[in-house]
Amino acid sequence: MKTLATTLILLCLSLTANAAKVLKVSGGKALIDLEGDTALVGDQYFSIDSSGKKRGLIQVSKVQGGRAIATVSKGSAAAGQSLQRYQGRMSADPGQVNNARATSGGKGAWGIMGGMANSSMDVKSSSSSMTMTGSSFNVNGFYQTYLDKNISVKALVGYESLTVSGKAPSGFSGGTCIAGSNCTAELGYLGLNALIRYSLFRTSSLEFTVGGGLGFLFAMQKSSNVLDTSKITTNQTIVGSLGVDWHLDRRTFVPIQFDYAMFPDNNTSSATQMILRAGYGWNF
Repeated sequence: MKTLATTLILLCLSLTANAAKVLKVSGGKALIDLEGDTALVGDQYFSIDSSGKKRGLIQVSKVQGGRAIATVSKGSAAAGQSLQRYQGRMSADPGQVNNARATSGGKGAWGIMGGMANSSMDVKSSSSSMTMTGSSFNVNGFYQTYLDKNISVKALVGYESLTVSGKAPSGFSGGTCIAGSNCTAELGYLGLNALIRYSLFRTSSLEFTVGGGLGFLFAMQKSSNVLDTSKITTNQTIVGSLGVDWHLDRRTFVPIQFDYAMFPDNNTSSATQMILRAGYGWNF
């Protein structure tokens, strides 16, 4: 019996030690030390005084690291008071809801994106080499889901293209393109890009991310007077990505993404692409 009582006392002391508490109150805003607790925007807490009496109700408006900022919605709060999580949740404004969605694991979204790619390709011949450049358009559908509050996975599937051209230099000979003539390559792919993203920074309506991953390209159309198109079937790319999701309301957002893709070097060519994408997405 004594052992049970001792265990219960230690448990209560542990829970009290780990309870979130109020550090400072000013202008109706409270600074909270979460003490290891996990909070989302929109979560509510009772403020508890030293006698154990509930003095007010506060709602979290921002979370950063192990601290949070909350608005005193009912009653009062004071520095030093402990906090007890309220099981309900008040209605938050659309920006708060989107921020809570972005910071909670298991939330998904889908949408469409269009993009413009600026491409550069280095082509080698037995006696010389040349660089071709050009631009083209892409269109993709995407799906993204959060693995935890900061890490998400994004997959894009759709049409990817690479279009380049350039004047062959003296001594160059590749395919049917010879010195002084215009060399071209127009490639169209069914593409799949898989990215792992990390959330760098969030506001009530914006989420900034950095990520990286791989692209898998399956040739659908190919035309070139400098490349051996019979050897172009599939390609893989290494992709670095910067992005921002601009949340319009609790259901919709505008994704903007900049990708840098590197095609692997081979005996005859290598290529890179800078791709700017934008679109429209739906949370679910």
